[in-house]
Amino acid sequence: MSPPAPYPWLESTWRQLLGRLAADRMPHALLLTGPGGIGKLALAEALAGAALCTEPGPQGDPCGRCPSCRLHDAGTHPDQVRLTVPEDKTQILVDQIRELAETMGLSRSMGAHRVAVLWPADAMNISAANSLLKTLEEPPEHTLLILVTADPSRLPATIRSRCQIISVPLPGETDTRAWLTAQGLPEADMDVLLCMARGAPLTARTLAEEGAAEHWRALVRDLAELSAGRRGIVELAEHWKGQETERLIRWIQIALWECARQAWAGQTADTRIKDLQPLAKALDLGRTFPLQDRLAEWRRLARTTVNPQLLLEDVFADLAPGRP
Repeated sequence: MSPPAPYPWLESTWRQLLGRLAADRMPHALLLTGPGGIGKLALAEALAGAALCTEPGPQGDPCGRCPSCRLHDAGTHPDQVRLTVPEDKTQILVDQIRELAETMGLSRSMGAHRVAVLWPADAMNISAANSLLKTLEEPPEHTLLILVTADPSRLPATIRSRCQIISVPLPGETDTRAWLTAQGLPEADMDVLLCMARGAPLTARTLAEEGAAEHWRALVRDLAELSAGRRGIVELAEHWKGQETERLIRWIQIALWECARQAWAGQTADTRIKDLQPLAKALDLGRTFPLQDRLAEWRRLARTTVNPQLLLEDVFADLAPGRP
């Protein structure tokens, strides 16, 4: 029996990629894109295993039994490179890409390909991207480079143009809810988690494991109090500075989007909308759209070394009453 896709909603894309592999129509570079939290990295790893398999099935399926498959599953295959951001860094560096280029140029040890999985591809700095471009322009024979990103716009156009782009879609809500229920997520938190995750099932599961639904509800209550003039800016910044700053700002963005959606659609049936009703009433909804641009800039700053307390004070000041 052919092995399934890493997750059920990836089955169609998985079969498409295996078909290309079986027909020897795989390009030298793939760019897997799509929302975060849907399993693109797992798909890339599965495809790498299929490309390395020495006894694939007629549809390109990896056999799972040959020495090459076993080495891939153990993470020790000599013909595969896994490249990501080093633990003590925030970017993929040029030296990593140069080492990758050297490795990809070596002779194969076992199978039909040398394979590299690079994730998240948008984390490359400019020097690293320029170095990778040289490899993409003159790829060694029998190599497959799989780039994975949730934000392809952050990659140089020259990189994107030299890859075959595979867009991995967000699964439908019905399938996502069924899968999350099978994973044991409580129905009472389902709407909140899907709201926070923007429908991405793996993100929703991670948030559930972290108990994030309660953090979300507390944040929404605090934002409502702030918007009504009953909580102070410095007080809230002090309270929330222990959270990951960029993610916290992202949650604020989502809350504003949902408040605007409530006002536009008049929906009150699900849990996430009920949680947001006090905030929606306290907000000047006409400000929610201009605020999104400001919050996007605050998220960008959160990736730098800026002081979280001071950054959150600026964020909450923007949300306070009386601001234009």
